[in-house]
Amino acid sequence: MAWPRKKKPQPDPLTPWQQYQARQQQTPRHDRRQKPKLNVDLPKVQNLRRRKLVRNLTLILLPLLILLGVFGYFASPLSKVGLVSVQGVRTVPDQQVINATKLLDDDLMLSVILHKKAIAQRVQDSLPEIKQASLTFTGLNHIVIKTSEYETIGYVYQKHTYHKILITGKVLKNGTQTPVDTYPVFSGFTAKELPQMISLLQQFPKAIQRDISEIDASRGDANPYQISMNMNDGYRVIADSRTIANKIKYYPAIVSQVKKKGVIDLEVGAFWRAYSSAEKSSND
Repeated sequence: MAWPRKKKPQPDPLTPWQQYQARQQQTPRHDRRQKPKLNVDLPKVQNLRRRKLVRNLTLILLPLLILLGVFGYFASPLSKVGLVSVQGVRTVPDQQVINATKLLDDDLMLSVILHKKAIAQRVQDSLPEIKQASLTFTGLNHIVIKTSEYETIGYVYQKHTYHKILITGKVLKNGTQTPVDTYPVFSGFTAKELPQMISLLQQFPKAIQRDISEIDASRGDANPYQISMNMNDGYRVIADSRTIANKIKYYPAIVSQVKKKGVIDLEVGAFWRAYSSAEKSSND
């Protein structure tokens, strides 16, 4: 009986890593691939370093320079209100407009620029004569206040003082003992009648408006609407406030036909009569 032969034990298979190592040991050393050497250009490296240094210095120094400039500006007189001037006013003094702004010498220009609309509105609210105001700037700290005024239509005589009347019907609180302009003086009208009379006056021809020196609510001859107007050319006009706007156009024609100063009556018709003794003395 023959016994079977014993098989030789087989070595354990190599792992992939071991197989790679074995191949590497069998490959000649001169066949192995070598990494290429870097070809470094020293001038280029120096330029790159210099640019990086300049960039870093710029990032550091630029904010510092800006801060120094800002601090220097706010520390200088140029950052504060300097010269203030007014344009456009005729009847309101310049200093009165400047005072209405409430600006001070130590106010910062930056604050004035940011609040210029509020400052302009402050001027309009403080001075009824000012129709519109605006602020402009020239140079670093020169402020120009540009204004436009409401037209003055006349004066009203109240409590022994002459007060200006604006075209809006507003009567100014501050008065004067003697009017300085050639506007008509209103007297005897109530607070309700005055705006109505101002509206009527604006319907008159401009030449006649300029010729009126005084308008009085005379209320004579039992007519509560009767008015009397003294003219700069020496005549007196008696009229009804309800019809004067239409009849005043006859005034130049009547004046051209008479040779003596007197009363032009437009209350009922349209005629002239000489001054009575009492009227002549009061007119003088």
